[in-house]
Amino acid sequence: MDEPNLGEPDAHVMMRHAKTVLRFLLIVALIATSVLLLYLPPAAYLAALAVPLLFLGFVFVSYLERKSKAKVLRSKNQSNISKEEVEMDVQYAGIYTAMALALFLALAVFIMAATMVEDWSMVGMVAATFFLLSIFLLFPYIPLFIEEAEHDERDKIQHEAEVHQEPKQ
Repeated sequence: MDEPNLGEPDAHVMMRHAKTVLRFLLIVALIATSVLLLYLPPAAYLAALAVPLLFLGFVFVSYLERKSKAKVLRSKNQSNISKEEVEMDVQYAGIYTAMALALFLALAVFIMAATMVEDWSMVGMVAATFFLLSIFLLFPYIPLFIEEAEHDERDKIQHEAEVHQEPKQ
């Protein structure tokens, strides 16, 4: 019998996608900081504020990606996914959802603040206030979003396990 091909864990794929998005946003933030320093210095801090946060997120996601590689999680000739890998996939689905929610929320409040405030030096403060307010308002629902993502991931893994089970002879 040949070696089973289980592919990469879902957790690894999710973190690789998150790493790509964060790398792109980090590049955009660095370019935006440079351009704003040349053309609109009072607003340059807006893009510069995102750089350390994006970098820390990138480092965290890189660590999670490295930890979730198949060669780290699986032994040789492993024929099915272990319970530890399933739990990691489920946990990482929650982390991925929380990060995506925070990122989309941050972008939305930044756009709202940029359209509402005339003075660019105040946009950051207004965006931070809106972000905290929106987190406060969404606080009861955020765990539900995360729990639903984890539940969906667990259902997906169970369905894949049922479909890929070999018939007993």
